[in-house]
Amino acid sequence: MPGIDLKINEFKNYYDSNLEFYNSALALFIKLIEPLANIEYVSGRIKDYDECLSKFERKYLPGIKTSDRDYKIFDYLSDFVGIRIICPYLKDINTVRKELKRYFREVSITDKTIQIESTDDKFGYKSLHLDLKLNGKYAKKTEYVRYAGIQFELQIRTIIQDAWSVLDHKIKYKKSIPQSLKRRINRLSALFEIADDEFLRINDEITSEEKRINRRLKQGQTVEKNKPLDVFRFLFVALRYFPEYNFIEFKVDGFVQEILNIKRKFTESELNDALENYLTSVNQIAENENRKLNPYTQIRYCLYLFDRNLFSEILSDYQKNTVLLIK
Repeated sequence: MPGIDLKINEFKNYYDSNLEFYNSALALFIKLIEPLANIEYVSGRIKDYDECLSKFERKYLPGIKTSDRDYKIFDYLSDFVGIRIICPYLKDINTVRKELKRYFREVSITDKTIQIESTDDKFGYKSLHLDLKLNGKYAKKTEYVRYAGIQFELQIRTIIQDAWSVLDHKIKYKKSIPQSLKRRINRLSALFEIADDEFLRINDEITSEEKRINRRLKQGQTVEKNKPLDVFRFLFVALRYFPEYNFIEFKVDGFVQEILNIKRKFTESELNDALENYLTSVNQIAENENRKLNPYTQIRYCLYLFDRNLFSEILSDYQKNTVLLIK
């Protein structure tokens, strides 16, 4: 079997002469992946030369020394090209995996989640690892054919899984953890898992509420009496009067909180009464001012007209003076 020094020199020459090619492949793969649905962000890297050599010598070389067969160091580096996809929620992982099949075929799969959950005493981060190549369709395309033989490792994680992996590695990566600390790490790992599950449930509940708003609007449902105002009930009322306006989520949340800071038990029906009774007057203000008022400003005027003492601070002094000009 050829000496290790010869093999290292051979790998060094290969690494240096092909680095640009692999970087261009990495850029292409990321370009294909980034537009896919349910992805928060994508990152990638070509494994550093010293890191490649260290991993080979530590993980694979001991088993090769007893063999008389020839080998190439590069053939043992399945993660030489690595890409990481971060998703918001657990359910997105399988969705992204299906989407990837538009461009790639799976060579092998390592599900870290199954490995962790199948044992009682192991701890670590969960993620799905896929070894991928361009699929038959894309491997034949002129612009991709030169990259057809490249296999790369792709990791799919949630935001929470990725955060845990970063912290987990800082604590124990390539170190021996005393038994006294393992239980504490397991407890932390469990908290991250609970957070992942809870964020998914919260997102599902928000989606469900948004669908309920749309159903109420489509079915022409009436305003519900004595129901405390929240962002969903605000949107139900506001969209009845401004159906074409795009109410951005974080602005809605801030606006509703401003209303509730003034009157904690303000209701859906009170907001509707304010708009129903005073929106015409607000339109007159806009005509008098010869300017267009955005929905938030119109709602502010309606609330002030609904209860001038309670909502006196929701308008500026100039705006309150314009109210005096209403006929």
